[in-house]
Amino acid sequence: MSQISMSQISMSLALLLSVFFLFLPTGGQAQSGRALDLTQLPVKLMLGDDPAYADPDFADDDWKHHDVFAIGDRVARDGGLEVRFYWQRIHFDGAALPVLAKPALHIGVLVSGNILYLNGVEFARVAMQEKPFGGLDAGNDKGMPRVFAIPPNLLKQDGKNVLAIRSVRGALNASILAGPVEITEESTALSQSHGKTLFFVLFNSLSLFVFFLAFLVTLIVWLVSRETNGLGWLVLTFLTLQPHFIFNSSLALFLGLSVSPVIFPFLTANLAALSLVPMLEFSARHLKIKIRWYGRLLQLALLLLPFIPEVGSDFLFPIRRIDSLIWLVFLLLTFTLITWWAVRRALQPDRRAYPVIIGATAIWIGAALGLAGGDQWFYAKTGTSSGDITVPLFLISLAWAGMQPLFEARARLAKAQSEVIEAQEYERRRIAYDIHDGVGQWLSTIKLNLQMLQGQHRDGSVAQGVADVVCHVDAAISDTRRIAHDLSPAMIEKQGLIAAMQSHADVIRSRAGINVRIEIEDEQESGFDATSEGHLYRIYQEALQNAIKHGRATDIRVSFSRNGNQFHFMIKDNGTGFDTNAPSEGLGLASMHRRAELLDATLDVKPVAGKGTEVVVAR
Repeated sequence: MSQISMSQISMSLALLLSVFFLFLPTGGQAQSGRALDLTQLPVKLMLGDDPAYADPDFADDDWKHHDVFAIGDRVARDGGLEVRFYWQRIHFDGAALPVLAKPALHIGVLVSGNILYLNGVEFARVAMQEKPFGGLDAGNDKGMPRVFAIPPNLLKQDGKNVLAIRSVRGALNASILAGPVEITEESTALSQSHGKTLFFVLFNSLSLFVFFLAFLVTLIVWLVSRETNGLGWLVLTFLTLQPHFIFNSSLALFLGLSVSPVIFPFLTANLAALSLVPMLEFSARHLKIKIRWYGRLLQLALLLLPFIPEVGSDFLFPIRRIDSLIWLVFLLLTFTLITWWAVRRALQPDRRAYPVIIGATAIWIGAALGLAGGDQWFYAKTGTSSGDITVPLFLISLAWAGMQPLFEARARLAKAQSEVIEAQEYERRRIAYDIHDGVGQWLSTIKLNLQMLQGQHRDGSVAQGVADVVCHVDAAISDTRRIAHDLSPAMIEKQGLIAAMQSHADVIRSRAGINVRIEIEDEQESGFDATSEGHLYRIYQEALQNAIKHGRATDIRVSFSRNGNQFHFMIKDNGTGFDTNAPSEGLGLASMHRRAELLDATLDVKPVAGKGTEVVVAR
């Protein structure tokens, strides 16, 4: 895995998708003259719950008037957290309706927890459970476009009509109702809602894809690495959040994926709340902070939350009223601590803190958006909350942060290997110079003395003996020069890579009688620094040696081309080929691969049994 990790790719993809999809059109507008737009009529609002509010004859003159339909957060501001139910009524004249063959109520975005009445008769409900689950968010609460067929006998075409909507607020979720809200032809409503539905599902699916991609990358890295860097805690964070992202999603709603209302709150609320614990543990380990007493307090509070009863009803609901406040307080404290820790580490400076700061920034932007009321706009545009985007972004940033120690360890290993190779090259040059200047000079002196001795003694047997010794010394001098050249070809430093390659090819031709053809696209200098030229030469040298020694090649073709900083270097022979997976005691191939990595290039060895081998180095 490169420094540009999968987590960084996922984060970039999520950000781009969020910006791109946020400003796409999300549905058509009502067509004038073919629908009655209810958002243009006054809406009456009452906090509380009473079945009599559905009666069309109920006196609602003292109800609060709103210009548009109310949503859950507005109700919370008006009535406080204890208000979980509220009713809205709208009066309209049937004579204002166009002629409709199959009338239907079309709502642009509606989440769960709503029952709709027309003239006192219930004709639709969205995930509103009966007792003992009444009032529970026991089903998927994602917003979706809704089309409800209206029975013809309920709609008074020539009289007064009353549409009443009973809504329930979840402890943390508002009951969203956004336009268009209109009575129109059923076929028209369906055609308008289908496009928006697919958009919502696609947007949510992409968010899920990014979430699970980050999870899989984190899981794989955790399983294959033996580092104790806290990635296990991050994997546990992903696992505790998975049920929420799976079952409480537009995709699950579209596919009809659901679970029993008995366990739904536990899967989507309790586990999601418990994710704060491993999230905090990972952040503390990664940033090298001691949690101390706060971690234990957080664990205790989250474990007790499901058992805080609500007097009167809905004991099973995991996060309600006072417990929702407790959870929100701990949520705020946890993210404040993580942000504070990351900022402190970043000021030291510590690069490991930077991804955490980026993720925490996304969370705080989402929180600010919610406080400013922008979350309702986001919900109406995408069918999901901003948290379904910011939380995966935060987790991706933590995954990125958790992988940084592995990247750093790999960088340290690469640096150490590079230093080893540099030290090896230095020793080769030193030994080559010692051989050339030491042993080589002594051999040359011995040869000169022997030649002088040969001139002084003309006796046949002595002269022949001296001549034989001179031949042996000549061979020793030649071998000494060849060894010195192989250890450190001085021609690279003096005349460059191409000349050194030609020289080595000449040596192989003369010594082994093997045809080596070199094809250079540009006869000028290679343009690389001395270190890079040294790596390329060693790869070339090792490839030729393998072709001769292992492949028993008789013909070798070498081609080299370069375009700017890019190059293509190929060595192809007609030998017997070999198995790259076969065990080998040598380090030749490993050395070639390591040198290619130092060149930021790829090395591809393609042996074909009986047909030779092709070695390609490219960048």
